[in-house]
Amino acid sequence: NFIRNVGIIFGQFIRTVTFHPSYSYEEFVEGIRPNLDSDQISYKLEHGIFKEISDDARDDPDNKYVLVIDEINRGKTEKIFGELITLIEADKRSEVHKATLPYTRESFWVPENLFIIGTMNTADRSIAQIDTALRRRFAFEELMPMPELVSNEIDGISLQKLLEELNNRIRGEGIALRDKQIGHSYFMKVKNLSDLRITFAVEIVPLLQDYFYSGYKKLA
Repeated sequence: NFIRNVGIIFGQFIRTVTFHPSYSYEEFVEGIRPNLDSDQISYKLEHGIFKEISDDARDDPDNKYVLVIDEINRGKTEKIFGELITLIEADKRSEVHKATLPYTRESFWVPENLFIIGTMNTADRSIAQIDTALRRRFAFEELMPMPELVSNEIDGISLQKLLEELNNRIRGEGIALRDKQIGHSYFMKVKNLSDLRITFAVEIVPLLQDYFYSGYKKLA
């Protein structure tokens, strides 16, 4: 929500993109894309979101620019970043360290006033696939469930205590489930008992069934 609000207020300085398995370098940096504006298919060179925001930040050094990459672990990061894997390093953010882009043959470097934020869900099995070289270029901050954000009660049921107890029991089943705790966002939209029942029936219980598919006694 913070990122979304910042994007609304400072839209020209922050942009977002979501990685997925078919996302490519040509979409992220630059590439030749089909042009369907006429009856004849033609191809033109297009800049990707990273090149665009890098150029904007380089031309406007007095402001800070932010690129938010959601689900950064779901893309093939080594292919998406290409030669940029070197250029995004903190000590390579200058014109001294630049690369020649493969399509335009332009010299390209990443300015210091461009910040990259990647988000990922540690419960996603694809986190193990994230490129080691990319890991070394990011600082990591763990964001765990925050029960205090759902401190309201529904018909005498404390959502905060309910969430805490759910996660206590999940963690009690082994270290492997630590990253699969229930997030507070499931309860933030709950306004009454009916909402709570629906949330459990169609969101939380199916999630727990996935966690404990081999033992329904644990699920109970």
